[in-house]
Amino acid sequence: MQGSSGISGFFCIDKPRGWTSSDVVAVLRGALSKSVGYKVKVGHMGTLDPMATGVLPVAAGKTTRLFDVLMNKSKGYAARMAFGYETDTLDIEGEVSERTDILPTVAQIKAAITGLTGEIEQIPPIYSAKSVGGVKAYKLARSGAEIQMRPVKVNIFSLTLDSVNGGKNYDDADRVSEIAFTVECGGGTYIRSLCRDIALACGSLGTMTELKRTYSGCFTLENAVGIEEAKANPQANIIPVITALSGIYDIEELAQNDIKKFTNGIPVRTARADGDVLVTIDGKEYAVAHCCGGIMKARINLW
Repeated sequence: MQGSSGISGFFCIDKPRGWTSSDVVAVLRGALSKSVGYKVKVGHMGTLDPMATGVLPVAAGKTTRLFDVLMNKSKGYAARMAFGYETDTLDIEGEVSERTDILPTVAQIKAAITGLTGEIEQIPPIYSAKSVGGVKAYKLARSGAEIQMRPVKVNIFSLTLDSVNGGKNYDDADRVSEIAFTVECGGGTYIRSLCRDIALACGSLGTMTELKRTYSGCFTLENAVGIEEAKANPQANIIPVITALSGIYDIEELAQNDIKKFTNGIPVRTARADGDVLVTIDGKEYAVAHCCGGIMKARINLW
């Protein structure tokens, strides 16, 4: 959408395997800036590892200010993991660091999945973008430094076993070399760590072999486009702010007599329930605002 401060909105990219999230941002920034004739700020809303595919929301213009808000939304993944070994990166792109002959049973995996649902403590991978003393953990790991990753609390809303050893017919006593599962979780969750923890809970070792993000907040595979399509026609593939955020926030059209006060940072009265809303002026996005006790104040300016 073209506003007073230029182009603004979101891309929903179906990221291909082998691309970093930064690669995607760089391509879209170049294509969009060239298309509109001036430099546009572009940033992704949640890193996807190079080996992962699927939904990568990318913000353009002032919507990059919504990073903290959108990063905390729930996400969905379809994943595969193998048992019997673990790599230093916890996925198949790393070097094997340990092996075991112990393969879990289906019953053990089901119990592990139950125990890893809800709010849990998770240790992020050392090869991750997690900050350790102000430095990305993967940079320290590559330098050979000893890293002690601290556990963090994450939310696993659902964790479902989809297939075992490549098929959907299995008994609880069957020994398992590979599973596919789906997970819905909160922001900050590492699926590689979840694979490791499923295996450890079964007395085995495990490594993620495949990962696809199926949704991130209101962004889904159904409305995602390929990077080449977005690059070829970036403006046509931008999702307007109101379209994207209407799935997250209620929309509050600002009354004409409140515009001057609100745009000068003065709170205004509202009948809205407590919480955040997307405020519009003449049908165009202006700000994400917070309502509390009948008062509404701008929280993130989008104009």
